[in-house]
Amino acid sequence: MRKRRIAAFAAVLALLCSGCISAFATAFYDVPDDFWAAPYITSLESRGIVSGYGDGTFLPNANVQRCEYAKMLVNASGLPLSTARTSPYADLNVNEWYLPYINAVTAQMPGYQSTTPGDTRIYFKPEDPATREDVTVALMRVLNYDLSEYYPISDALLSDVFYDYESIPKQDRPYVAEAVKRGYITGTQQGTFEGSDPITRCEVCAVLCRAFPESGTAYVEPQDNMPDEIASGLSDLRVYFINVGQGDSEFIILPDGKTMLIDAGTADHGDEVCAFINGLGYSGIDYVLATHPHADHIGGMREVLDGFAVGTFYMPDALNTTKTFENMLAKLLEKQINTVRTEAGMIIAQGAYTIEFLTPLNTYDDINNSSVVTRIAYGSNVFLFMGDAEKEVENDLLRAVGGDKLKADVLKVGHHGSSSSSTPQFLSAVRPAYAVISVGAGNEYGHPTEKTLNNLASAGAAVLRTDTDGTVGFGSNGNGIYRLN
Repeated sequence: MRKRRIAAFAAVLALLCSGCISAFATAFYDVPDDFWAAPYITSLESRGIVSGYGDGTFLPNANVQRCEYAKMLVNASGLPLSTARTSPYADLNVNEWYLPYINAVTAQMPGYQSTTPGDTRIYFKPEDPATREDVTVALMRVLNYDLSEYYPISDALLSDVFYDYESIPKQDRPYVAEAVKRGYITGTQQGTFEGSDPITRCEVCAVLCRAFPESGTAYVEPQDNMPDEIASGLSDLRVYFINVGQGDSEFIILPDGKTMLIDAGTADHGDEVCAFINGLGYSGIDYVLATHPHADHIGGMREVLDGFAVGTFYMPDALNTTKTFENMLAKLLEKQINTVRTEAGMIIAQGAYTIEFLTPLNTYDDINNSSVVTRIAYGSNVFLFMGDAEKEVENDLLRAVGGDKLKADVLKVGHHGSSSSSTPQFLSAVRPAYAVISVGAGNEYGHPTEKTLNNLASAGAAVLRTDTDGTVGFGSNGNGIYRLN
């Protein structure tokens, strides 16, 4: 029996091939190809929506002036330029380049009433920084969506999204609410909107690229089985830690609409994993990873491989002599799914986001330590998925990878919160804002242990558990993490 299983594994390995997505090539000296906003900037620059400066720079982190945003918005939306040689604003020079752009958006991006006694004039303040609120409201007015669901405007509108919702003028909240719902803009990592804060050139590019994708339209009819927020353009990264009891399963919606599944729980949760993914509108999965061949991680894979069109399947070079493992291998062969053996340092996607496998770094006796540790980075945000890796792997990562690369906003805690993982030294390097423990209620292993919970508390991580919180979801706009309902 063991020889037959090893032979089946060898047959799967014969299917191996590898590939990666090439990085975006930007047109500006100060926008590296791996910069989080590079694909947004590149897309808009190629369509003539944004431009750089004469010295070949883009200054992605500089604040956008109100006049600059007016031009970007007109270029993106196709609003006709004004030919008027006068302006309703007292501070506009009619000989400046920005006059036709500002005149084109007077209805969408109004100016300011003078506060000087006796002065009834209106000012545009063209060289002032555009704020997050300016950008959002003007964009949504241009797009002219039906906002009737928000009227009459409730005093509590956006209270379940942003802690500082009361600082957003009540009349502007419907525009912000719709923009957030469509994924055009999000809040900060602290759960605030900060509407009066200036917005940078790279952030505006992300907003405009999501609202006006390559087709040049603000809304595209969705393809079959593709959620609206993905069909309408680039979206935020979304990560769901699915409640599969005493097991692991994470479903990831990537910014370009591609998807990834890490593990599939036990066999009796396979149908639940499939139902969850189907419920989000997907019939295919681009990348599937089996972190290691334990039943609580691969038990549901047979249902997944039967239920979805899988692009590439990834697995470590680790054997197990169980029927569950054999069933998975048999299904991979039956479906002729492209299967790749993972290696440390393997990058399977790179561009707007990066997916990298950090392990295996060594050979271990314990199958848990064969777990593929996965790092997904989007802009300044990082998610780190530990599988069932224990302290031996954590120590090897600290030596081989270093603390900077291990720093993560969200950590999928290793081995269900066992005391064999999540050492203080490792957590000190990761410094997670959130730690997610995938664990079954009242499990016989005593997971998560008090020791691990104490270590996570000492590291300053907010702990979420699937046994008490159910399925846990996070989103990222590349510049901040927020919870998903």
